Amino acid sequence: MPTWEERSTSLDRLLKLETMPLGIRLIEDERECPPKVKRPNDFKKKMALCQLITMARRLGWTIAAFPEEMACFFPVVALGWRQVDRKEDMTNFFAEAKYCANRVVAQRRTEDFLKSRPKIGTGIIYSPLSKMSIEPEVVLIYGNPAQVMRLIRGYVNFTGLPIQSNFLGGLSCAESLITCRQSHQAQVAVPGNGERIFGMTHDHEMSFYVPADQIDDLITGLRSEHDIGISRYPIPVYQLFTPQFPKIYVDFLEKSLVEE
Repeated sequence: MPTWEERSTSLDRLLKLETMPLGIRLIEDERECPPKVKRPNDFKKKMALCQLITMARRLGWTIAAFPEEMACFFPVVALGWRQVDRKEDMTNFFAEAKYCANRVVAQRRTEDFLKSRPKIGTGIIYSPLSKMSIEPEVVLIYGNPAQVMRLIRGYVNFTGLPIQSNFLGGLSCAESLITCRQSHQAQVAVPGNGERIFGMTHDHEMSFYVPADQIDDLITGLRSEHDIGISRYPIPVYQLFTPQFPKIYVDFLEKSLVEE
């Protein structure tokens, strides 16, 4: 059985990742936090979930957070850690923030967002896979579209089925995690506006969530196509052709070049 460090190394070798793949675990008690974990309270600040992801994947920190340390309400509500007192307030927010074209759309968005939200743990831990000291539930990998394409191919390699994902243009820090955890299927996410502002996620980055107990199958799927040479990253550039130059180039080649 590979270690989490070995799995991280395999992902990096096959995908040439810019940032570290992460393990995620929802926890029930602060006592589940591993030694030397960092928390927003350590910095005397409330923080957004996307910031924690960035600190873990770019700085290599194991970091945990609980509801009282969170600055952004969207993931706190999505994870069932807090409730919205009145639906009307949520509808007003969506309408006034211009997240929705009109109040009818805002009400529809509210109903979707405030659907049944069972509480999932009381806190969350992100850790680089290479430093994972507890068993993760979900693995999170960031990459460019070509790298995420390879992850999709690696996953489809062992399922044979398309990945079904939902896109909101926001709440990427929580909804894909929740769906991955509940459906036990991989999710592709396009990081939202808030994540790009506060988490400083780059314009070219996408993310991929996969159940932790499927990571070995995913790596096997990636390696299978890599080893046979059918699909690799970086994507090979096909060069076995004769270039077609403009006529002026061809005329010069034919009329003006002579052998020594």
